[in-house]
Amino acid sequence: MHFADYVGLVGKELDISPANKNWKQKGVDKYFAWPESTGADKDKFISFLDKKIPMLAYRDAEWVRGKYPLVMLVHGFAADHSYLAEYLASNGYIVVQVPVKGTKEYELDYEGLGLDSQVKDYEFALKIMKKEFSGVTEVAATLGFSFGGQTAVALAIRHRSVKAVISLDGGIGSFFGAHLLSNQSYYRELDIMAPILHLYNPADPYTDLNWFNTIRHSERFLVAMKNMQHGHFTSFGLLNKSIPGIMGKEIADPGNSYETVMLLTKEFLFKSLKERSVPANNFLETQKENYSWIRECIARAEIKSAGS
Repeated sequence: MHFADYVGLVGKELDISPANKNWKQKGVDKYFAWPESTGADKDKFISFLDKKIPMLAYRDAEWVRGKYPLVMLVHGFAADHSYLAEYLASNGYIVVQVPVKGTKEYELDYEGLGLDSQVKDYEFALKIMKKEFSGVTEVAATLGFSFGGQTAVALAIRHRSVKAVISLDGGIGSFFGAHLLSNQSYYRELDIMAPILHLYNPADPYTDLNWFNTIRHSERFLVAMKNMQHGHFTSFGLLNKSIPGIMGKEIADPGNSYETVMLLTKEFLFKSLKERSVPANNFLETQKENYSWIRECIARAEIKSAGS
């Protein structure tokens, strides 16, 4: 697989017919619309795709027999999470991503209706995965980017099999997202028990972490990342090494921050899904000791223990 393969999927989301001959260009145009709006150079992006640098995954690879935890990546295109998805798959997880789609229209409604649509889309995917793939274990994790942050928590509320929630600059770290989630009919703070790792951009003026004080039955790890804009919490955070300024010419280089996000995600899932335990309060300090290079990528961290 090459990154261009994932970008191409964007152009095929709702149209896989032979008549859709321009799916590659559609994929590039849709996927790069966000960076292009910030002044990024599209020609450099296309040049990168043309290099066809091999990634970790292989198309139609042989299934490795065994039982593996399921990780659901919520919100965004497949390309947005391709590096992270491959990394997690290589560490023994089954990873699934569902394209963001609206209820009655192509575009997602970023209100309660949109949240409900995302939840139901992933519940459908969860049902299919458990039915069709015997290798899926009874435990799962949800990982939500942006608007997907509140969807990831909603899925954990509705499904006890979700044993870990990871938020990549997710909406639960804002008043809007937390308010939207708490207004759902099934929402009960007592039902939020899965440990949560929230990685976020502290410079975002809409950052509001008050919601995390209300869910006292969950271990909460809040990690402020250095030099990461919202888009850097997707594959753009890693692509910046090959295409400097992919999120805008004036935006700071995130350095190894996305690699830090990937590493913390892997270790958090290992504790929660593989060891079947709740990450301890020293989880972050242990990672800093084991991987000293991540220290320069973390601005600050806060831990809120269950019961507090």
